[in-house]
Amino acid sequence: MPRVLGERDVDKLKSYIVDLYKRFIPVKALPPDLGGRGELERARVLQEELEKLGLRVERFDASDPRAEGGVRPNLLAVLPGRDESRTLWVVAHMDTVPEGDPSLWRSNPYSVVVEGDKVYGRGVEDDGQGIVLALAAAKHLVEKGLEPRVNLGIALVSDEEAGSRYGLIYLLEKGAFGPPETDWFLVPDAGSPDGSKVIVAEKHIAWIRVTVRGRQAHASMPHTGLNAHRLGMMFSLELDRLLHERFTRYDERFEPPVSTFEPTRKEENVGNINTIPGVDTVYWDMRILPSYSLEEVLDTVRAVAYSFSAKTGAGVEVEPVALDEAGEPTRTDSVFVKGFLEAIREARGVEPKPVGIGGGTVARYLRRHGYQAIVWMTCDETAHQPNEYTRLSYVLADVDTLLHYLLNKA
Repeated sequence: MPRVLGERDVDKLKSYIVDLYKRFIPVKALPPDLGGRGELERARVLQEELEKLGLRVERFDASDPRAEGGVRPNLLAVLPGRDESRTLWVVAHMDTVPEGDPSLWRSNPYSVVVEGDKVYGRGVEDDGQGIVLALAAAKHLVEKGLEPRVNLGIALVSDEEAGSRYGLIYLLEKGAFGPPETDWFLVPDAGSPDGSKVIVAEKHIAWIRVTVRGRQAHASMPHTGLNAHRLGMMFSLELDRLLHERFTRYDERFEPPVSTFEPTRKEENVGNINTIPGVDTVYWDMRILPSYSLEEVLDTVRAVAYSFSAKTGAGVEVEPVALDEAGEPTRTDSVFVKGFLEAIREARGVEPKPVGIGGGTVARYLRRHGYQAIVWMTCDETAHQPNEYTRLSYVLADVDTLLHYLLNKA
């Protein structure tokens, strides 16, 4: 297998990666929607490092009065390549989710702990791994005086964990990138332990609130009321059956290969046992294959609600909480994707597997704007868990693969 990094390069970059983690992971970057003050302080640390590497850095601040400094920063940096008309952007997000219950952590979530090959801390994988991948690759190119075939662009964005409206969506609205013909995107935010999983497609996401309205009554006098809880359960079962009967397409690219419709959260209806509830509210999480439209699914839910209401006398309200279109899948025959798959095959000695997922990454917003975007990195998928970790060997293997692409395949 071809290797760009020699043993001395690996040792040097390993020290750099650990040092970089220790500089930015302790600086919390929680979105205001998740109870934090935003990403400004972490962005300052990372901007300073990008400038130390000699990269041109531009900061795009999205206004958010809830955040420190009233802004949500986004950093764009470019290392010029031989062909300056084309750019491979590595997109990583600076924000993290909260640490959750501290008692479940083996160490302080915001102090980086290295044990052998593993690095522990909140955000070291999601998405600190993407950050150090991009900066370590840039550092190697700069210090070795190597010129990539195309520009290496680094986009460090805010707000990924809470919807991206102050992050990548904001950058796209501002026209921060070039056209889809010249700008390609690597999003290191999910993957597999052997580095073979390459995410090229995502499902539509719909979060739906369903409220069934009956008539509250004493539980000993059910004939005087209309039990919204029972009717809510009946409606959920009927809706579940019809959705699974109607939306049956199978797409082997995805895991799972079908659309999924899951009732999840339920609001409290009454506070005591001896009252028949008059209102019952349930939420649904729906992950829909992109060969369907969100409107098709919503029309079906509304039709079932209308029919059920007419049949039972209950009121049924259907309200979308969030709708997120996936965009067209990235083409695996595009110049960018073919080249990157070759880089994985040659640098890692594994056969890359283009797949689709039900989860949402920022790549969906890029695809909606016509960009070719893949999601890839090597990881054990510990994001959002207590004792989140990554492996230094994973990060270094990804750096080597990215460099192989930039120097030999782009």
